[in-house]
Amino acid sequence: MIIGELSARSGVSPRLLRYYEEQGLVTATRAANGYRQYDESAVTTARIVRMMFQMGFPQDKVRAVLACAGDGAAEADHDAARVSVAQMRDDIDQQMQQLATTREALTDFLERR
Repeated sequence: MIIGELSARSGVSPRLLRYYEEQGLVTATRAANGYRQYDESAVTTARIVRMMFQMGFPQDKVRAVLACAGDGAAEADHDAARVSVAQMRDDIDQQMQQLATTREALTDFLERR
C-alpha cells in the first residue's frame, strides 16, 4: 500500500510515517515510480509506534519492543523488550501515583474553600 492508504488505515499522518521510516521504526520499499510501498504489518506497527510516543516513551524503548515483535526475533531481543516493557509499566505506575497525589491535593484545596 502507498503512504496515503497507510495513513488512512493507521491514523498516523504521512509526515509522521516518513519520520518513523527515517528513524527505522517503519519500513518501506520503493516502487519503480519512487512511491513508498508498505506491507500489511505496517498498519499495526505505525499504530504501536504512535501510541508509545504519545505515552512519552523514548525511541530506544520503542525500538526494543519493535525488535521483539518480528517473527525472526532472537531470544535476546525478547528479553530486552521484556525489560523495556516492565520499565514502561513501572514508569506508568509512578506517573499514576503522582497524578493521584496531585488530585488529592487539588480536592483538599477545593474542599477548604
